[in-house]
Amino acid sequence: MNKLRIFNVLWSSKNGGPSPDDDIRTESFLSGCNKAISGEPCKGCFNYELWDPDRYVAEVTPLEAFEKIERFSPNKYITFVGGEPLDQVGPLAELCKLLKAKDYHIIVFTHFKLDTFQGISEREELLKYIDILIDGEYDIKEHLPNKDIDTAFNNSIGSGNQIVWDIHTWNNSQHA
Repeated sequence: MNKLRIFNVLWSSKNGGPSPDDDIRTESFLSGCNKAISGEPCKGCFNYELWDPDRYVAEVTPLEAFEKIERFSPNKYITFVGGEPLDQVGPLAELCKLLKAKDYHIIVFTHFKLDTFQGISEREELLKYIDILIDGEYDIKEHLPNKDIDTAFNNSIGSGNQIVWDIHTWNNSQHA
């Protein structure tokens, strides 16, 4: 499938991670989570409405999504969450390539660990165009945020076991 299934878009979210623009980012929620549908959702997942890949408000090509983002996003900071964004990794990588060509800062959340990307060409392709990957299953036992720490990352990461990867640094270390 060469289309993205989008459940919702928050054009001016303060929960999608940091930005120099008062931590405002566009936050795009992608439909579907194969892990949850197979009966093994992340422990305490609260986005159950996003598990069903057939429950979406828009099904668009990467170019159509790019054009909407260019038109409505208040800045060049975007975060992709789910469901599970990597269940749509092909069209997501295409969209991120278009966005990166226009200098967007891109964050992707996934339950897949970064060390599982090697040898999977579509996942490796995605890494060429994103800035930050936040990996790891949501675990309710390690739920964040800590209300005493008010930072954009603390407000966006679901649980303390998730790892924030600076993909530029990671890519450079892999090719050194």
